[in-house]
Amino acid sequence: MFLRYLLAAPLLLAAVIGVPTGYQVLSSYLFRRELRDGTFDFAGEFRDSFAETVVLWPTALAVGLLVVFWWMTTAWPKIALVPSVPAALDGLIFGLLDGWKHAVSGVAAPLVAFGLAWLAARVVARPLTGDVRRAAVEVAAGLRGGGRLRVQSRRLLLDELPPPVHPMSPIGRVALRFDRIRSVEVGVVHSPAPWRLANTSELTVTPGPALRIIGGGQEWLLPIDDADEVGRLVSERAKVRATPDPRPPLDSGRWFHAKMLWELAGQEPPILNTRTVNHGNRWAALIISALTTPMALFSISRVFTHGWGYLVGVLVFGSTAWIATHVWFRQGTVYKLTEENPVSPLADDPDLHRMPVTGWSTQDVVLRQTSDL
Repeated sequence: MFLRYLLAAPLLLAAVIGVPTGYQVLSSYLFRRELRDGTFDFAGEFRDSFAETVVLWPTALAVGLLVVFWWMTTAWPKIALVPSVPAALDGLIFGLLDGWKHAVSGVAAPLVAFGLAWLAARVVARPLTGDVRRAAVEVAAGLRGGGRLRVQSRRLLLDELPPPVHPMSPIGRVALRFDRIRSVEVGVVHSPAPWRLANTSELTVTPGPALRIIGGGQEWLLPIDDADEVGRLVSERAKVRATPDPRPPLDSGRWFHAKMLWELAGQEPPILNTRTVNHGNRWAALIISALTTPMALFSISRVFTHGWGYLVGVLVFGSTAWIATHVWFRQGTVYKLTEENPVSPLADDPDLHRMPVTGWSTQDVVLRQTSDL
């Protein structure tokens, strides 16, 4: 895995540092060429562009996010957009004033950054060799017809699902920790069949290979083309990386969303939902935190160079960033608990021997289950 990360590092650095800085250099070059302002020092301009606030602070934030989410490969392309989106906005503004070349280069910046980060994620997560199966790095597998299975360090996560059928469902994703997996089965589906998950999202299981996973009161039937390879990844990583995670007492307020979802079990909604789940102020808190944290850090740096007046910025932006980050983490904890427990912990697991759909044939791997209640 070390060699994979070593190969991916230049791609990530190019995505979060090289692309936004390169755009600033190119923009300056185009501007100087229009003015016919003598020779152009690329090395000096690159150094000066990197030190600009519009590049330095978003780049520092992106690097910090990569350090925190070093294992979450699906997040890398989105993180790479943090320093490149300002370049795109800058290019569009200058494009209106100075010509289309600025606009094209600005719009190309986030596309190139996204592509480089996506390629870096592929280098780390694929192919699925033994070191990847046992590592903490996230591996994503697409489902036929929509949806995605993310095999993470300690759990499985299903996201990009169809909107929950019930409009009162509080989550659009479901998860299953490795220590609660009881069975992993690989089989074949011979005819299309609907499959409803515990958050009331409904998949259409199309004919072909499928992966059946049971545990934590849940049963997943996932249409995955490379079901054998993904099933081996899930079963092997579950054996190696399963760690008990005690849940809070059932009378804790953190179960609020989960209990609301349990009450929907078996209910048919009067009106089918067609909209994705909106997590509201949690995403707003993340955006506010991402915007105010660099401002607070900038104010701190200015205190030592431009006077104590910048303490006002430190207090205002710092307190706002802290409150927004606190809201983000607190609500994140509640949503994570709901995703991992869309079924009551007191509920029994589905019957392993029951046929999920007609014509189902399997080769199963039964895993030892760890109780945390």
